[in-house]
Amino acid sequence: MKKNIYILPFDHRSSFIKDILKIKGEPTASDLKLIKDLKKIIFEGFLLASQDFNKKDLAILVDEKFGSDIIKQAHQKNITLCIPVEKSGQSFAFEYGKNFGKHILKQNPDYVKALLRYDPIPQNTALNKFQLKNLNELASFCKKYKYKLLIELLVPLSRKELTGSTIEQDKKRAQKTVLAIQEIQTIVSPAIWKLEGMRRKDWPMIIKTIKPNSKIVVLGRGESKEQVKQWLSDAAPYPSIIGFAIGRTIFKEALEIYLKKDISRQEAALWIAVEFSFFINFWQKKRKNN
Repeated sequence: MKKNIYILPFDHRSSFIKDILKIKGEPTASDLKLIKDLKKIIFEGFLLASQDFNKKDLAILVDEKFGSDIIKQAHQKNITLCIPVEKSGQSFAFEYGKNFGKHILKQNPDYVKALLRYDPIPQNTALNKFQLKNLNELASFCKKYKYKLLIELLVPLSRKELTGSTIEQDKKRAQKTVLAIQEIQTIVSPAIWKLEGMRRKDWPMIIKTIKPNSKIVVLGRGESKEQVKQWLSDAAPYPSIIGFAIGRTIFKEALEIYLKKDISRQEAALWIAVEFSFFINFWQKKRKNN
């Protein structure tokens, strides 16, 4: 198990189309080609940043649909690779259906990522059973072929819960995250949990719930730089949390400005490298001070 892992995730598919390209309908062939190229710029930024850090601590999370060329390069350069298996923008279902295993074997990643939108309340029993069934199938496959599993867990709040104060919302999300982890762990204990940022005082109950063979990374959720810095500061004191997976907070603005033709491709890649490096340095400093 890694002691540190700093993941640059750009496996976004539907959100990439909506948030970066601002497309409301179906993307055209040229749109899809552009997405592939934009992801190559992100990867170029990753490579620039990797020159200043221990490469073993760095990883990318990229999808096969738009990033197959990047995946090949990652293997050639011996970069830690994570790939998603879920359909984009949905509760956990396999993007390639029953053929998910063939795609994993073909891409041969270091980590297989499954995203679960999981609300541990009785009204969602059927949906959660569906997700757990798929997760069980994935876990069995990963165990058989010795792939490490990374579970990204998003725990939604109800409309009623969202009417409370920010502190109340944070506390409720942490409590529901504990319940969700308990239910998911009846199926599998992943190598890494990719979890939403929490307040410092809420992390202990989550860490206590997670089994000792699992570690945690904090996700960025596309939030502002200041918000993500706060989440990292709150997470840094806990050894079970070994890094982060921050994507849109790092690359979204650079790509948007590049698309407006206000900066060059090289400048966009450098921008991404600088932002990725910033968060690595920020985390390491916070970690050292704790």
